[in-house]
Amino acid sequence: MSVLNIIAFPILAIAALFGFISGLYSRFQYLKLGQPEDRSEPKNLRAKSFAKYVLGQAKVLAEPAGIGHFFIFWGFIVLAFGELDFFYFGMSGSHIPGFTAPWFTFIQEWAAVFVMVAVVVALIRRYIIRPMRIEPKFEAGFILFLIFVIVTTIFLVGGLDAARTGVMPGMAAPMSNMFGHIFQGVSPAVAGAWIQVLFWAHTLSIFGFLVIIPRSKHLHMIGAMVNSYYRNLGPVGKIRKLDLSDETVEEFGVAKVTQFTWKQLMDGYACTECGRCHVSCPATLTGKDLSPKYLILKMKEQLVEVGPSLVQQHKLAMAAGAEGLEEVDIPSLVGEVYTEDEIWACTTCRACEEACPVWNEHVSLIIDMRRNLVLTEGKASGEVNRAFTNLERQSNEWGRPRSARMEWAEGLDVKTMAEVEGKVEYLYYVGSAASFDVRNQKIARSFVQLLNQAGIDFAVLGTEEESDGDTARRLGNEFLYQELVEKNVEMFKEYGVKKIITTDPHAFNNFKKEYPDFGFEAEVIHHTEFLAKLIDEGKIKPTKSVERTVTYHDSCYLGRYNDIYDAPRYILEHIPGLTLVEMDRSRNKSMCCGAGGGSMFKEETGKQRINVLRTEQALSTGATTIATACPYCMTMLIDGTKAKGVEDDVATFDVAELLLQAI
Repeated sequence: MSVLNIIAFPILAIAALFGFISGLYSRFQYLKLGQPEDRSEPKNLRAKSFAKYVLGQAKVLAEPAGIGHFFIFWGFIVLAFGELDFFYFGMSGSHIPGFTAPWFTFIQEWAAVFVMVAVVVALIRRYIIRPMRIEPKFEAGFILFLIFVIVTTIFLVGGLDAARTGVMPGMAAPMSNMFGHIFQGVSPAVAGAWIQVLFWAHTLSIFGFLVIIPRSKHLHMIGAMVNSYYRNLGPVGKIRKLDLSDETVEEFGVAKVTQFTWKQLMDGYACTECGRCHVSCPATLTGKDLSPKYLILKMKEQLVEVGPSLVQQHKLAMAAGAEGLEEVDIPSLVGEVYTEDEIWACTTCRACEEACPVWNEHVSLIIDMRRNLVLTEGKASGEVNRAFTNLERQSNEWGRPRSARMEWAEGLDVKTMAEVEGKVEYLYYVGSAASFDVRNQKIARSFVQLLNQAGIDFAVLGTEEESDGDTARRLGNEFLYQELVEKNVEMFKEYGVKKIITTDPHAFNNFKKEYPDFGFEAEVIHHTEFLAKLIDEGKIKPTKSVERTVTYHDSCYLGRYNDIYDAPRYILEHIPGLTLVEMDRSRNKSMCCGAGGGSMFKEETGKQRINVLRTEQALSTGATTIATACPYCMTMLIDGTKAKGVEDDVATFDVAELLLQAI
């Protein structure tokens, strides 16, 4: 039997390694079909990121279910050292010197115990509890079964060996010791035979697992490590600038899977199919076609489907001294892989990216496909095209005349940049929502009164103000966006703008992260940060009691995009009489109001409106007031209270309005 083992084992090991490497290489070849993207620097930060998020499993452990994955991950790393001795013992009947040390066997056994418990919990959760985010697929169950076989055979072989030799390991190997006592009385011959059976069950499970890894969702074991290393270390949620200067380019955005970058394609390999993004997405939760989980998986499936023919065509083209993949018919993504409803359902809230344990970047895929629909195909709904037309003609999505931009300031002491010739410390960028929406005009008025009370030197652009362009960019119209940016940058430079305050988180994010690509940088401050600072410095003193029970809604573009969670709460906590209660989904787990990504200006599909679901979450706290720090969220939440019939009982205010009430 030992001779047979010595012959069979290396043959099967080589075959398994070949299956693993060949599968991995083919996936690597598919990845090379994507567009180039440099994610190499800075290496020191990437190394730290790898240590924290791969070795430390930091994002995995953000959810309780990640504990099991942590034990499986580290359990297998620890068990890998013991596998050398296990294989040697199975073939020779003896152990590698030093591998039977009590401390080593103790660590090995407990690592195997933790893995076994994690596998059992995972099986129960996947096939009995069945949470929304996880599908009870055969493939996942089969892999868990293989892992279960791998760890249990370690205990059984250890127990049989102890029974055969009569030497019990005791607490140095507690599980093997337990099975050793169970198997006492089994003859050495029978024990030896069973050791061989279990050895091969263990070995074939490992070899089978090795072959399956690159051909299944468990490719994430490798893809997730690569993804974590090459994750975005730049500004969170920043959209890539398109070069529109080349007049020979006739196609923009992404229409086919090979037009994604290699890093975007890597997201498909990294996906663990855990479904955290699925249950975080407001579109998914309200019955729309979009699921960020399937957005990634469909991309991966499409790549694997067309990859072999594309790689083969590329080889033939190179051999013939030509380049190009023109002869291969690649399906169009929108229409054949995704529906248009999927692409337009995204609110760009980044809840999916925040939840993802392997740093997948879902929103960029959506924006790239929208760009192709709008710029190349000319496809957009009537509502979206109306928003574009209004932005082109009047520089605001509502289509209101430019001359009406200062109506909100009637009766207030507000100077324009033209009047002061730009010689002020701060530009207050009002934004289209607070300029033209009657309810949101009250936010601008309240904020200006607070600035005047604190003696802040500021001015506004008045009728010269242009849209910041966020809606146009998120809806895919990069041409229109860049036109608006050029106008704004020229005006900002003309007035020597160095500091911008805004009550609009979308403009805040845009000016701060995306305008630098167009040659403009300034200190950009959200009004909640500014007001919190004024309170801290004693320039604003809220002394009047505001008897309200308030729940605060975190704006996506303020929170997840810019990590501003404390400033609004700091303000609310300093208002006398006000009681702050938190929603279950708050801070980085806050749910979108439904307005982002241009969604406020297009018709919503699905079983339920996103703003209504978010309003229900706010009402469940028992609060009598909903606070926010975004004019778009304000509109959506007020509409939500109207839909629920509670607009007379539950008020909605901006943080600045509540602070003004306290003064």
